[in-house]
Amino acid sequence: MNLMYQRLNELEKSKYKLKSDILEKKRDLLHIKTNQNPLALERLFELSEVLQLTEECEWVSSSIAIEAVKANKEFLKLFDVKDDGKAYINKEEFNRLHEEFIRIKFEQNNI
Repeated sequence: MNLMYQRLNELEKSKYKLKSDILEKKRDLLHIKTNQNPLALERLFELSEVLQLTEECEWVSSSIAIEAVKANKEFLKLFDVKDDGKAYINKEEFNRLHEEFIRIKFEQNNI
C-alpha cells in the first residue's frame, strides 16, 4: 500500500514538472513575441501554474504544496498541510489568487 502511495506521489511530481515545463516554454515565447510587462507576465504564469495545480481539488500532496511554496512563499496561505500527507486548499485564498490572475490577464490583453 505504501509503495502505491509513493508511486502515486512520484507520478504527481512528474505531472507537475511537465506542466511547469510547458508553462515555462509558453512564458518564454510570450516574452519574445510581445512587448508586454515582463514582471506582470511572470506573475501571470506563476499564478496560472499554481491555480492549474489546485483547480477543482480539495487537496494536493504535501510535496507538491511544498514545491509551490518554494516557488513563491505567498502560496503558503493557499495550503493547509495536515499530518496525513495532504495539503488542503484554502478556497478563499484560491479565489483571491484567481481574481488577481483575471485582473492581470485583462490588463495584459489590453496592451
